[in-house]
Amino acid sequence: MEKSLRRAVERHPLLWAAAMAAAAVLAADGWCLVGLTGSAVLLVLLISARKWWVLMGAVGLALVAGTSHFSEVARRGALMQEMGDGMAGPIEARLLEEPRSAAGGWAALAEVVATGDRVWILARGQAAGSGAVVAGNGVYQPIEGPRNPGQFDLRPWLTRRGAFAAFQANGRLRVVEPPPSWHRLGQGIRAGFRESVTRGLDPLSREAAVIRAVVLGEHPDDDVLIDPFRRSGTLHVFAVSGLHVGMVGLIGWFVLRMAGASRRGAVVPLIILMLGYAWLTGMKPPAMRAAWMAAVVLGAFWFRRRPDVINALGLAALLMLLRDGDLLFQAGVQLSFGVVFAIGMLHRTVGRAFAWIRWEEPYLPRSLYGPWRERWFGFRRWMADMLTVSSSAWLGSAPLTALHFGLMTPVSIVASVALFVVVFPLLGLALLSAAVSPLPGVSERINAANGFLAASALTIAKTGAAVPGGNFAVPRGRPADEFLIVYDVGGDGAAVWKGEEACVLIDSGSRRSFDRVVMRSLRGMALRPDKFVVTHPDGGHVGGMTAAVDAFPMTEGLVPVLRAKSSNFRAMLSAGDERGVKMIRGRRGRSYGLGNGAELEVVWEPDAWNWNDVADQRVMPVMLHWHGWRILFMGDAGWASERAMMEGGAGLAADVIVAGRHIHDASLGVRFLEATGARVVIATHSNFPSAERIPDWWRESCEARGVQVFHQGESGAVSGVLDEGALLLKGFVDGKVLRLEKPGSF
Repeated sequence: MEKSLRRAVERHPLLWAAAMAAAAVLAADGWCLVGLTGSAVLLVLLISARKWWVLMGAVGLALVAGTSHFSEVARRGALMQEMGDGMAGPIEARLLEEPRSAAGGWAALAEVVATGDRVWILARGQAAGSGAVVAGNGVYQPIEGPRNPGQFDLRPWLTRRGAFAAFQANGRLRVVEPPPSWHRLGQGIRAGFRESVTRGLDPLSREAAVIRAVVLGEHPDDDVLIDPFRRSGTLHVFAVSGLHVGMVGLIGWFVLRMAGASRRGAVVPLIILMLGYAWLTGMKPPAMRAAWMAAVVLGAFWFRRRPDVINALGLAALLMLLRDGDLLFQAGVQLSFGVVFAIGMLHRTVGRAFAWIRWEEPYLPRSLYGPWRERWFGFRRWMADMLTVSSSAWLGSAPLTALHFGLMTPVSIVASVALFVVVFPLLGLALLSAAVSPLPGVSERINAANGFLAASALTIAKTGAAVPGGNFAVPRGRPADEFLIVYDVGGDGAAVWKGEEACVLIDSGSRRSFDRVVMRSLRGMALRPDKFVVTHPDGGHVGGMTAAVDAFPMTEGLVPVLRAKSSNFRAMLSAGDERGVKMIRGRRGRSYGLGNGAELEVVWEPDAWNWNDVADQRVMPVMLHWHGWRILFMGDAGWASERAMMEGGAGLAADVIVAGRHIHDASLGVRFLEATGARVVIATHSNFPSAERIPDWWRESCEARGVQVFHQGESGAVSGVLDEGALLLKGFVDGKVLRLEKPGSF
């Protein structure tokens, strides 16, 4: 045991030093028990190995990494404490990245010129490019956390990138200094490379999107395209990472060998090629890590030393931790290092499982194989190697993928190999297309062939995603087995109900809020709605339903009308028709079963023929009957609709009302609340526009009458679960809890 330990420390000293540094960073970040326990275990092992120079070096580097990270955490904490709940002031900062679209404007990570501190800027108007210096006035405020279950948590993501606050600009920011000329030159080169790899293809086609995703790492804004790659476990081909850098290096190696370069003479050109590709694709952290790690491995050849991937991994991790300890907590970093570590450590063990593929005939020497037998043996050996690498990578990534993304994809072991066969030539042809782009007409011909490869890649992903048992979701964050969640999507509306036999999406929010909030939440909880309800043809309630129909196995849709002016509503009807979704126009008084006694009742139906009326006047309120509880979804109905319902004799008795705000009319008047007998109202809220705000006087009036209000501007999403016959409602942000007992119970 001691001998094996000594050998392990001798062979991979940098890995041990990196592990010690990681433990120190964990302790400095506040994970004291984990960090100190890890440090103690590593110390015991290193002392047992009696490699004192490794021990001293590892301890010294760990102290440097831990101290540096502790100082950064303390500095950030002091800045946050100084800022408090909000601090008005000016800003002059340099944008560190290309701005991205945000609600009503743009957002970007920036560095304050005077102090070097990082902030997350939110502003309106025209966005400046990366590298520009902008200035203006606004408010420094804490970075807002998620308001819904499963929503991406921007706070830790930005904090780990060094930001201590968000800066909300008062309108537009002026450009003080444009991006440097060298930066603009680089942007121009990248733009030219991007254009050349899809020249001649329809830029909006899925083939072009796949090529840009594979070659440049651009994330397609098309969930229908992304989903097969996600469920087949091959979405990593859409992120420029170690796989891509390695393929570029392999392509360069073939070219250099054909040109007559020696092994040692090819090292420097290959390093330059891989670093250049990482720069061309935007210097994304995974690509840069892979390029530098490859440079370390290839550098061993230059110095005539035997390369060691695990030691190179340790060096890369050590340099990363010494430079920025926050990177240790990023999912992408953990996956990158976890996969390489698993391949390096498990390669031999896993390879034994595929030894039968590379089987050699015992009584026939290789010299007598002949050309076809030799080719067949070479193919089998390549297949065994690929399956070994793919299996090792999956074993290393599976726990992290389940933890961070809630998905397990064993089919990726085979699907990744099949996709590699297509992606490798696709990347090679894309580089060739860019190289010959000055020649008229040549790039177009190459890209046409690449379009076929891109379509083939999509077919492979769809086939892998369809394999029974090839992927399964790991539910995270479900409040219970049966539950209701009313999402906080500002002035939009969206909710999901999960029962024993059905899962129903009730409105979807706008396309933006569906993509960023609702879809993420549904995937995080491993929910796949099979039915949906649209309360009225408003873009803020139906805008994301087309994407929902594409993403989930929808079979039925309950809609208020079959004709409306809304382009979003018409797109949803068209998508449902194409995918065989049965569209049912809700009829007043009818109930639609959801299994196990649960049902949806249409309380009121709008005029089906008055399709020129505004969407808020065409609301179809629905009542969810759930184990004796009645939850009324009012959409954005106003007083005119409420009065018609009361005068028309609609069954309005409800325990909970979920409602938005009418664009012109008042909503949830006193008479209507009394007619329903509701004890709780869950009300959507948005500061802008003013019509979507919850009036203080209305809230006070409700509470004075004993009606509890969940103000979603304060509570965020509201979940409802059953607890021994009672209905338990809870706010996601403020933690407000309300327990409703059935009338007459004790």
